[in-house]
Amino acid sequence: MVLNWTNLFIFTVFHFVNGLPSLETRQVTPSLPTGWTSIGCYSDTSSARTLRVAAYTDVTGMTIESCIAFCTPAGYKYAGVEFARECYCDNVIESPGALISDDTCNMTCTGDADEICGGPGGLNIFINSNPTTDPSEPPPASGVIKPSAGVFQYKGCFQDGVNGAPRSLRNQLSIVAGVTAETCTSACKAAGYALAGLEFGQECWCDNYMPLAVNTPDSDCNMVCVADNTELCGAGNRLAVYQDTSLGSVNFQQCLTDSDLHTSDSFPFIMFAVPNSGGDPVQVGTIEVVPQQVGQPTFFTLSTLAEALRESHTFRLSGGSLLPAQWNGEGLPLPIGPTLGQVQKFQAFSTDPPYRGYCAMYNPVSSFGPFIGPPVLGVDQRSDLWSICGTGIVYTNPDSLCQQVVLEMVQPVV
Repeated sequence: MVLNWTNLFIFTVFHFVNGLPSLETRQVTPSLPTGWTSIGCYSDTSSARTLRVAAYTDVTGMTIESCIAFCTPAGYKYAGVEFARECYCDNVIESPGALISDDTCNMTCTGDADEICGGPGGLNIFINSNPTTDPSEPPPASGVIKPSAGVFQYKGCFQDGVNGAPRSLRNQLSIVAGVTAETCTSACKAAGYALAGLEFGQECWCDNYMPLAVNTPDSDCNMVCVADNTELCGAGNRLAVYQDTSLGSVNFQQCLTDSDLHTSDSFPFIMFAVPNSGGDPVQVGTIEVVPQQVGQPTFFTLSTLAEALRESHTFRLSGGSLLPAQWNGEGLPLPIGPTLGQVQKFQAFSTDPPYRGYCAMYNPVSSFGPFIGPPVLGVDQRSDLWSICGTGIVYTNPDSLCQQVVLEMVQPVV
């Protein structure tokens, strides 16, 4: 057979390409423990984990074998690896997790570059055909949430903003010894902060005030601390928050600063009237007071009527002014300074400057303590002189039939 130059080139390239090891052949399938098998790549998000009962992170040593070893003693049915360094366990595949293309699970394990440990949003899941516990009874995570650490007390598990969203606590500290409840609270204390938060098994965050407080079940803060697997350190976009209890008494009639509110412009919120003596909060909006005669000014008042909530029920605090949203296309009602015993008013189409005596203050009825939101609305350095009289929000309590309240400023969750 005569082999011309063209045939020789094709022959050489064919054998060169086919001689290269493929990704699949270069990746080593580990020898899994008896009873464990792979079931594929599943979708996962930080807000709704596909496997969520227990978890830990290993930034240098994660492998499929070590993850399975973590999930096996407690009898979990499923183990999953993600983002090269994360391990999750559960007895069910939680909704909305679903089987997706293997292309999403494309990151090598931090502990073995020959193994694949999921990817961003991709979870390699393994199933144990012989779990040692009843799959309908989720076993507890291996660590626990510390109820206190020194002078800091645990206040709850809270949602945190990630991927560009505003952080609940803004200041992250690096701790050489590793993050635990003790090391994080000590570091925040030394830096002069009132709040400390543990997140993602290995992150420590601090701040003096947390205006947006979206409380979640303690079971959401379920990642063991990388530095101490007997403790839990929050989870993905979940903060285990601790508050310094050694601080002196708080002045509840002190205005919070823009920095405290994590803003430099305006603070958006929805308003709720919360009885001082306890009881259910009532949402507050603004409602138009129809002029009695043509040519009279158009006013609006703070009201608990359902009609008010169908119109302008969002507010913002900006430059000391309390500004309702535009009402029914009639412009932006501007606040009028409060009058003792009168319903809080706003005027549309006013040429007068808005009253600027409003501010946000510490919340005296917050179940989480004074340093965790939502703040309450104050005017003229007081937040304790509001009341519900009939359906109106009145400044001061003119008679015993009115119910004293504080006005909570609850930020909308984006």
